[in-house]
Amino acid sequence: MAAGPVVVVITIAVLVAAVFGWFQLRDRISDQGVEAADKCVEGSAVLTVAADPDISGPVEQLAARFDATAPVVRDHCVTVQVRATASDAVRTALSAGIDTWDAGALGPRPGLWIPQSSADVEAVTDRGAVDGTPRSLASSPVVLAAPTAVADAVNAAGSSWADLVRLQRDPQALGLSEWGGLRLAVPTGSDTGATTLAVAAIAAGVRGDPTEALTVEQASSRELVSAMSELAVTDTGAAALSTSTTYDALAILENAPGPDAPFHAVPVTEQQLASTDSSTLTAVRPQGATPIADHPAVVLSGDETSTRAAAAFVDFIRQPEGAQTLRDAGFGVDEAEYNGVVAPPSGPVSDALLAVLRNPVLPRRATVLLDVSESMGTTEGGATRLQNTVRALNEQFQRVPDATELGLWSFSEDLDRALPYRIDVPTGPMTVPIGTTPRRAALDSTAASLTPATGSFTYASVLVAYLDAVAGYVPGRDNSVVLITDGPDDSSLSEEELLADLTSAADPARPVAVNIVRIGDNPDASSFADIAARTGGTVDAVPTSDSPDLIDRLGKLLY
Repeated sequence: MAAGPVVVVITIAVLVAAVFGWFQLRDRISDQGVEAADKCVEGSAVLTVAADPDISGPVEQLAARFDATAPVVRDHCVTVQVRATASDAVRTALSAGIDTWDAGALGPRPGLWIPQSSADVEAVTDRGAVDGTPRSLASSPVVLAAPTAVADAVNAAGSSWADLVRLQRDPQALGLSEWGGLRLAVPTGSDTGATTLAVAAIAAGVRGDPTEALTVEQASSRELVSAMSELAVTDTGAAALSTSTTYDALAILENAPGPDAPFHAVPVTEQQLASTDSSTLTAVRPQGATPIADHPAVVLSGDETSTRAAAAFVDFIRQPEGAQTLRDAGFGVDEAEYNGVVAPPSGPVSDALLAVLRNPVLPRRATVLLDVSESMGTTEGGATRLQNTVRALNEQFQRVPDATELGLWSFSEDLDRALPYRIDVPTGPMTVPIGTTPRRAALDSTAASLTPATGSFTYASVLVAYLDAVAGYVPGRDNSVVLITDGPDDSSLSEEELLADLTSAADPARPVAVNIVRIGDNPDASSFADIAARTGGTVDAVPTSDSPDLIDRLGKLLY
């Protein structure tokens, strides 16, 4: 056979096969299109994910991979949109109710929320916003970012979270004389979840059982109010609290990491610090139970398509490839070995702790000079003025921080032989007992035993108490004499002589204020105003001893 016809026959066969193959491919594509259309008969659906900024990057990568699988949920073609949103912003919005979500400010209402910590979820669990039980997707321990010298000192001392209170206030505690105290910054601006977890760890450590969740009552206790108040101020007297973000605080520390810097440490997650590639800051993990940013996957209440799509995306993230993506971003996805984990604080507990940090009860040194003259026996509201005053004082004796120094003097006439005053409880730290009796108990019982006497030698008693306060001055806190009286002065010392003596005794380097609380009408009102003005003190007048104003005034002067 000639070659020509063979070639023609082969060419025709190839063409027929190609045409046949094309029709088969066309039909297959058509069938796949029909099949996809059949699956997505309800159209498309977008799952919005609100992810904390520190984890939003890897979550966006995983969302793109998830979309590439062409997921279908309840006959909807699903795509995922990830928005980096500060956890505190979402928490605040959900606390107001998910149905009031402000799309204009926060973007579309999310079906899935990945906050930094379960502490964020605790604040909204009773709002009906959460569907199911959130579980951690990725974790990172909370640490302190600090210059190497400070980090080494904290580690060498074996410091726990509770020890940070002492390191904050004591310039010698670190053993670095040129650095001073820890100077822990407490940023509370947007997206500062590490601060909340660190503060909770400190508070729980002070309580003694960090793995047990704190209650609001415990957070408001004298013990924790004292600890938070001390944490609120550095050894230089600067406020530790700021409205900075965590990353802003890190940048400030990174740019000024030396001994003279206002702050030497910032609470961060280990992942956050690693993401900055800092060459000057080191992670410090205090001993004991560890606070963890566990980034739970929180499916939010919504229609069934939304909740199922959220669950499907979470399952996708938990697959080996998704877990590796999170590891590559610096997170842990496996069960890590910790010496206990700090229980995440509830919203009210966090609020209570941060409220003290914003308005700390600063330790003072105060000598209460209490009038026990005859007029204090006047009955007001079913009890004597003295009894009412003692009751108001006892309330403050129980509230003042442990670091406060407090004493109780009484005065009248010839109380201590020829002296018009008596030192009932010497001024000293609340943690130092009087003999074998705790100071608070000694103050309570001694005050309760006082009875009205005779005259009112006020001026002479004020002068001696003032001299003692100047001699016992403690730097770094308010030093004062708190005079509580209801009557005029009966002593032979004139107002002019007292003012002159106060001026002579005053030391600008050891300022002591005489703060005065007047009960009822007092003919010496102008004289007391002069005494207070001369020493930089204040005068408060209350109409009667049974008035709530008395407790309020004493609280401001002692607490």
